Amino acid sequence: MSVHTAIAATAKGQIDVIQVPTRAPDAGEVLLRVEYAAMIAFDTYVTDLGFFVEEYPMILGFSASGTVSNLGSGVEGLKVGDRVTAFTFGESQNKGLQEYITLSKNVVAKIPDSLPLAAAATLPDNFVTSFYTLFNQLGLPIPASFPATIPPPLASVPVVIYGAGSVSGIYAVQLLHTAGYKKIVAIASERNHKYLHSIGATDTIDYRSPSFVEDISAAVGGDGKVLLAVDCIAAETTSLKTLGSVMSPLGKLAVLLPLKEGSTVTNAPDQELYGEVRPEKTPFPEGTELVYVRTFLYQQDETLREKLMPNILPALLESGGISPTRVRLLDLGSLLDRVSTGLQLLRENKISSEKVIVKVIA
Repeated sequence: MSVHTAIAATAKGQIDVIQVPTRAPDAGEVLLRVEYAAMIAFDTYVTDLGFFVEEYPMILGFSASGTVSNLGSGVEGLKVGDRVTAFTFGESQNKGLQEYITLSKNVVAKIPDSLPLAAAATLPDNFVTSFYTLFNQLGLPIPASFPATIPPPLASVPVVIYGAGSVSGIYAVQLLHTAGYKKIVAIASERNHKYLHSIGATDTIDYRSPSFVEDISAAVGGDGKVLLAVDCIAAETTSLKTLGSVMSPLGKLAVLLPLKEGSTVTNAPDQELYGEVRPEKTPFPEGTELVYVRTFLYQQDETLREKLMPNILPALLESGGISPTRVRLLDLGSLLDRVSTGLQLLRENKISSEKVIVKVIA
């Protein structure tokens, strides 16, 4: 059996180059030749904390792009040589930071010829997270088409996106806009406000503003309480604390897991990760519904499993309803050097409104 190169966490706090088998695709599977892979904060949880690791080595990377190298039987709509992007989650053998991956056809999306592969690698994990959060976990209806031709039932209800400058936040804003929502309140650093307005945000609020909480209440109007919100940061002392003070008792908040003890999306190694809000740290009004988003469970929704990556994402890309975020390309040095650089950028919270993309195969 042939083998290929991968980058994996080999022990807590350690990464290295490993060789793994290149598996031929079975029925319903795609063999992807990886050219680019994305890195996210979750990769630092895996490497630094051993989070979500059942055994080592654990290959890194939750999104990848490249070309179809081989197909199993029963795969329709794809052919060898097609340019694709893929959501590379789950077991180590399915992860993105390796030269070849064998994946279910359900996590692979064909991309337009005009879309660079490096940009395509920014899409899958955060796009799936945002779509699943809005149209499953938050309970908003999936439009019959994108852009929506009929306004949704709650079109005029303000939707607050905390961490709108994150990649998941950026895709959430775009999806709400193309789905027909008329009041999208984006909380992000001021340097991202112009961009967020350009992709559909109606209101932008700087989380550093001295009148931050009052600004949120003013933006949502009415009694100043938030009915629908998404927390892309999920940090106890910042986003959760603020949202706890503005959510309505009738409101619903979707929180992207894991929750962090610290103040940013990247925890320090000595800080804890949590699966639910600790009421003594971040109280919410009685009645507020908290939904904890576990993106990897999205395939329990049959419609999303069968259509989200193979059909919905390609259609959104063709229509312009979704466009990739900016790329922070790492293509110098060895593959191990590139991944090490990416991890450090993420640890130091130096990534905003862009995605760390590693060149895998030259």
